[in-house]
Amino acid sequence: MTSKTARRDAGSGGLYQRADGLWVAALTLPDRDGKRRRKTVSHRTKEGAAKKLKALRSELDRAGDLPTSSPTLATWMETWLQRIAAPRLKPNTLTTYRGQVDRYIVPAIGKVRLDKLTPAHVRRLHDYIIDGGRSSTTALQAHRILSKALTDAMREGKVTRNVATLIDAPRKAVVNRGALTADQARTLLLSVAKDPHAAASWSVALLAGLRQGERLGLTREAVDLDAGIITVSWQLQRLRWQHGCSPKCGRKRGADCPQRHITIPHGQEARQVHGALWLTRPKSRAGWRQVPIASQLHGILTIYLDAFPPGDEGLIFTRPDRHPIDPSDDAEAWDRALKAAGLPDVPLHSARHTTATLLHELQVPDQTRIRILGHSSATVTAGYTHVSGPEMADAMARLGALVVPQLEP
Repeated sequence: MTSKTARRDAGSGGLYQRADGLWVAALTLPDRDGKRRRKTVSHRTKEGAAKKLKALRSELDRAGDLPTSSPTLATWMETWLQRIAAPRLKPNTLTTYRGQVDRYIVPAIGKVRLDKLTPAHVRRLHDYIIDGGRSSTTALQAHRILSKALTDAMREGKVTRNVATLIDAPRKAVVNRGALTADQARTLLLSVAKDPHAAASWSVALLAGLRQGERLGLTREAVDLDAGIITVSWQLQRLRWQHGCSPKCGRKRGADCPQRHITIPHGQEARQVHGALWLTRPKSRAGWRQVPIASQLHGILTIYLDAFPPGDEGLIFTRPDRHPIDPSDDAEAWDRALKAAGLPDVPLHSARHTTATLLHELQVPDQTRIRILGHSSATVTAGYTHVSGPEMADAMARLGALVVPQLEP
């Protein structure tokens, strides 16, 4: 008669000594896919192995399961980027994540086994970044990326806790991004009033609060002059070329590869416009919005759209050859406009800060400003403030009157 070995219940375990003299603690784990599983650890003494077994039992009681093997953090980060993060991130965001992983996370703590990570390792990552001359904001970004990867590792059963949540994240560095005053914004628009393209482009930046990519990605169908609405549903971005060669062509940059390509994650909408310039969806659902057109901006856009036909993909702001404007060229044009108007040298993104600040000065309610700027929360909008209903239309009308009374058609 064939005898069967009794199956141990999950959580049971025992100690035994191997031929090499090491003591082994073995703990039975819950079955997975019908397969029997156990976790083993070793120690040179019986007492040490017993202590490890006790710790394993406590962790099993807390987490409900334990991983039986663990990759290094570097291996997990690569798997996470390719299989988990890529499908849900915008292309440029994925590129940013990849840069943080390759430059900071892997060099600092990549050799540590995933299940051996401790809060001390996370602090080592912070120190590696800040001691290397980078800002605390960079350390904060790396911390958040690591935390997301470890949360997914928990869901995958690779670890039982997210050690990044056990310590405080670095504080974001305080940066004075600057914003133009109403008088300075008026000075800029008066300075470019005779240039139809500049007048229309910078008026949209200051009076609609669009991000650079949203403004450069505006199509003719998105500007409804009859309804007085700008619909923000696309943004123009320069995406990064990737190598398409195998074996490697020897060129360092993907843009120089003869078989270069741009990968758009599955399920994400994107339309190639020209070269590496693509139309992609806004960075968040809150970014999909309708912004009322102030009467002053309405007149400026009416004149501009009558004089200049749409370019590639229906874009309204284009180069003379009707191809899209590269974001770097647009930023340089902003700098030249400020210099010509005798204004402080502030970043292009400050135009959006100007919109937020002036709306705040006009005492526009927080929720209305959030909807106009396309933020996900009041916290984000507060970071843009220095100090599509009727309320939104009223806010934009007041903003237009504040900034461009001299430019009414």
